[in-house]
Amino acid sequence: MKYKRIHSIDQYNVYCNIYENLMLKKSKKHFEELDLLELLIDDFDNRTIELIGTSEDMNPVEILQYLMDENEMSKAELARQLNVSRQLITEILNYKRNISKKMISKLSSRFKMQPIAFSREYKLKGQKSAA
Repeated sequence: MKYKRIHSIDQYNVYCNIYENLMLKKSKKHFEELDLLELLIDDFDNRTIELIGTSEDMNPVEILQYLMDENEMSKAELARQLNVSRQLITEILNYKRNISKKMISKLSSRFKMQPIAFSREYKLKGQKSAA
């Protein structure tokens, strides 16, 4: 069997790279392989969200930091991959700026996760609670 259920972040990254390379080829002969990879990646995403915490356990910034740590990714590298400034990544990770809808889309695409993982509201530093 060529593909198996994903059980590690390394295997996940390999499958994501294969998926991206096949997507670039835009060939109909890879349709079923792409479909299977997408299912395996989605399955791992869903299990990973459960593993790292439900929406009540981790806010989007904590999830992003976890994913960066798991992928051994620096702020600068993530900024390059998303085509945004390093300052924007720093401000998000330091709770000084909310994650915009455009950024949610970029993050969910980059990490092959559902947008809901990055969509929840969270408190910024210095922000007062709504009463």
